[in-house]
Amino acid sequence: MIVKKDKDEIVSYLEDSSNIKGGNAEALYIPENENEVLEVVKKCASQRIPLTISAGGTGTVGARIPFEGRILSVEKLNKIINIDKEKKRAVLQSGVIIDEFLKILDSDNLFYPPFPTERTAFIGGNVSTNASGEYSFHFGCTRRYVKRIKVILSSGEIIEIERGKYFADKNGYLLIGKKKIKIPSYESPLIKNSAGYFSRPGMDSIDLFIGSEGTLGVVTEAEVKLISALSLPFIMVIFLKEEKVLSFIEGIKRNNNLNPLCLEYFDQHSLQFLKKDFPDIPDGTKEAFYIEEEESENVLEEWISLMENYPVIDTWISQDKPTYQKLINFRHKLAENINDYFRKIKSMKIALDVAVPENSFKELFNFYKKIRVNNPEIETVLFGHIGENHLHFNFFPQDEKEKERVIKIVEKAIKKGVKLGGTISAEHGVGKIKHKYLEMMYGKEGIMEMARVKKEIDPFCIFGLDNIFPKSLLSY
Repeated sequence: MIVKKDKDEIVSYLEDSSNIKGGNAEALYIPENENEVLEVVKKCASQRIPLTISAGGTGTVGARIPFEGRILSVEKLNKIINIDKEKKRAVLQSGVIIDEFLKILDSDNLFYPPFPTERTAFIGGNVSTNASGEYSFHFGCTRRYVKRIKVILSSGEIIEIERGKYFADKNGYLLIGKKKIKIPSYESPLIKNSAGYFSRPGMDSIDLFIGSEGTLGVVTEAEVKLISALSLPFIMVIFLKEEKVLSFIEGIKRNNNLNPLCLEYFDQHSLQFLKKDFPDIPDGTKEAFYIEEEESENVLEEWISLMENYPVIDTWISQDKPTYQKLINFRHKLAENINDYFRKIKSMKIALDVAVPENSFKELFNFYKKIRVNNPEIETVLFGHIGENHLHFNFFPQDEKEKERVIKIVEKAIKKGVKLGGTISAEHGVGKIKHKYLEMMYGKEGIMEMARVKKEIDPFCIFGLDNIFPKSLLSY
């Protein structure tokens, strides 16, 4: 096991894409096997030392950044234990990098559908946040594909949780290891969601850990479901010279002959962030849509027929591997440029990650437009997974006074999303940034119930302090 205590060696583990400042840890552990993980957990539990689990560092809400205690990185737990081609299952240690996993699967003619946009992420981090990526519109989020996990608890117990084996009983109790835990009384929304502990009547025990953001235990291993490899999808980027977003998306969803894997939106401000990397973005574009779909007979003609009803200024279509890669880069570059800009202006990431039910999206989208009309001086971008009624609305305050205004605007927008039956975090989790917003969603009682569950599963209260809810709620 590698142990580091020098601050210069630890500093890179005190940052992620949230740009949160003030991270601090007295030591970093990098175990190379499960026994070493157990050793670290037992040591920290016996001394009541907070322990933060660190994965790939691609998160946006500061979950892997501790303010005290020690860090356990799973980067050396990076073995692909088994790939069963017939059963279409894979068993992975939690530090396996998604991009490397996808490349190996490709050689076996297999695919892992919920891969995240940030392909340097670890599978353990994906499980811990119920991550999702560009294909979640078609295939759904990580939760749907996790069949078994192995978790080390602060009690020193190593548990394996297999999907379909243990369910909450009629009184709301789940068997977790040797304990029966009463699940929270709230019900998690059935839309794309990564906010707080999952809870629904009759829920599967594995779902409590998926999306728990490293607060209940250390996930050391995951077994995931695979599918057969997709044929190479074609990609289109459609540029419109007028804003027709709601009509355009409705037209796609109404058309039974279209079955996109991915349906993404870029507003005019987003395209400005991409212009230096893609100077051939047509001038006068008001919005763009990024679409991937498996090639099939007549599907391109169907898209062309749809586009004839809209003010299309240009369309990029992948024709070969170079153009395919160019369009993939077009989609991925925006998030990178946005994160770079947050660092440039030295601001913590301030972004909405709200998703709402289908029948509420129009109202939320118009609410976002109204925010812009009323605050034209505040720099923003609006983009993301419009197929799932989930957009990222990022704000770039230029000084502290403007930042205070932005935070109030964000709170109003989150209240609006919750009122519409939505989630405060569709894919990025709560981390250390969104505590008060989670309370808007579940109420004070719901947050207290989460804290109770945490204390029952992690009685030493060492894991992921200040993730999901403030550590102050964990006092006995």
